[in-house]
This record gives sequence, C-alpha cells and structure tokens, in this order.
Amino acid sequence: MSVREIHTEVIRPTRSEIAALSRIPAASIVDALGKTGALSYCLRLQTPGLVLCGSAVTALGPDVTVRRAAIDLAQPGDIVVVAAGGSKERSCFGGVTAEHMQSRGITGVLVDGMVRDVTELRRIAFPTVARGTTPLNYDYPAGQEDGAVNVPVDIDGIRITPGDVVVGNDDGTVIVPRDQVATVTTKAQSAMSVEEKKWWARRGHSLGAVQQLTGSGYKII
Repeated sequence: MSVREIHTEVIRPTRSEIAALSRIPAASIVDALGKTGALSYCLRLQTPGLVLCGSAVTALGPDVTVRRAAIDLAQPGDIVVVAAGGSKERSCFGGVTAEHMQSRGITGVLVDGMVRDVTELRRIAFPTVARGTTPLNYDYPAGQEDGAVNVPVDIDGIRITPGDVVVGNDDGTVIVPRDQVATVTTKAQSAMSVEEKKWWARRGHSLGAVQQLTGSGYKII
C-alpha cells in the first residue's frame, strides 16, 4: 500500500444498500459471504447493543492528524477505519473525537488498536469497535511519516478497501466488499427467510438428532 498519500475520492454503495445491510445480523452476513470477511474476536464492540454499519474511510496508522484528515473527508453514513497496527499499549481514539464525528454524521469507528473514554462513547451511543480500552494515549505525532488516507488496509488478514461496508454488532464485525453488497444482502435475506420457516415448522417437535446419530454408528445406552 502507498504511504503519505491522501485519496479524496471513495466509491461507495448507495445509502439504501447500506441501510438494507444494516438490518442483517453480522452472523448472517458472514454466512452469505461463504464464511469469509469476519474480523478476529479480539476486535469487539465497545458500545454493547449498538450496530456499526457504513462505508469505510481508512486512516493508516495511529497518528491524530492522519485520522483527522480521514474524518474531514468522511461523509455522513461513513465509518472511519483506523488501521493502527493492533497495538494494545496506547489508545488512539476517544470521546471528544467521537462527538465531533457524530456531529458530522459519521456513524461509527473501527480501530485496530485501543480506545479510551468508553463511558462517554456509550453515553453518546457512538458505535465503536476496537481491541480494548486503556487510558494511556499516544504522544503525537505518532507514525505520521508512514500514514495515508483512503488506501486499502489490512486488519486481521482482511483487506479493507475504501467504500467497503463495515458491519459490526455484539457478535463481531464483518467486512463486505463494496461490489458484493447487493448480492450479499439478497442472499442473506433469502437464507434468513428459509431458516425462519424451517425452525417455525420444528417448534415443539423433536429434532431427530438421536436417531441421526444412531444411524451414524452411535450406541444408545
């Protein structure tokens, strides 16, 4: 990836496509992606009960000015993705920045690292995914010489390209490539409908699992 570059143009899915995806659980999206796209369980929603969903604007590195450039370029409905290298030593995001982002219509943040002011983040209901929390933040500038805005970044082996859709809830976070959003939404909605009908028909009935295992050679004692 290129460093010390700021890309101003991001190709995004439509707002209606993102809205439709936001109504689908992360688990169903992962299934529709063929069990791909899920970030590590270590990246957790620090604001329980909220849903993170929006198109990605990326900031490479933990530096505050690089991150602010990404915030300046983000549009309402976007998610700022801070590729901070996964460090657990210092935080690079907090409540004051979240309130500013919220005032601009930015709908959440994904930080590959630590955050702080989690009580404030929860109070203002700003969806935040990170590796954890610590009150100790960076002395800035921090890695500014290797920063970039709106370049593809890799987190947990998952490539995130600006404009991809980030979806996170209490189960975890998944990245949907922007050119697959419509297909994944349709596939997930269909699968959820089939699953709902199947389990509705099974209500109150045996699942037949004992008989299936007996047929597979299990011994009933």
